[in-house]
Amino acid sequence: MNYIRKIFIFSALISFSSFAFLLEGIAVIDYNAIFLGTDLARERIDDLRDSSDYKDLTDEAQSKDSERIKLAEKLKKEESTLSDNEKEEILKKIQTLYQSIQLLSQQIQAKEQEVTQKLQADQAESVQKVVNELIKAKKIKMLLNSQALLAFDRSDEKINITPEVVDLINKDQKK
Repeated sequence: MNYIRKIFIFSALISFSSFAFLLEGIAVIDYNAIFLGTDLARERIDDLRDSSDYKDLTDEAQSKDSERIKLAEKLKKEESTLSDNEKEEILKKIQTLYQSIQLLSQQIQAKEQEVTQKLQADQAESVQKVVNELIKAKKIKMLLNSQALLAFDRSDEKINITPEVVDLINKDQKK
């Protein structure tokens, strides 16, 4: 029994060391986090959020949502005293407000997506340059996109090179 136990432990150690060896030279990168994590991205996102168009859209969406919530609360509170016509009218208003909020949300998302796409286009060359340099410097044999993985340890700097890439891009863009 003791002999079998030693063999099991020995084989587990060999398997673990082989697995650790396999992980050497493998890294993971999150391109979305890179494009949105740079100083340039923060500036442009802040600029968008400070723009009057964006503020108007978000303010209007919040206002309509507050109005929708108030109507829903009124309907819930006064349901027993309201006539069917009044209930129907309130429900129509709620539905109309909901549709307006959805439209505003789509417009807000379109503005955010426009900024994101521009950031990706403006930074693509720099990101690729930094990633290629890092692959050579760290002797990375396989670089995986984080979007393709179910899970990984994002805090492990040996595997997740995203924060390092963001730092290098920020330094490169300041030149």
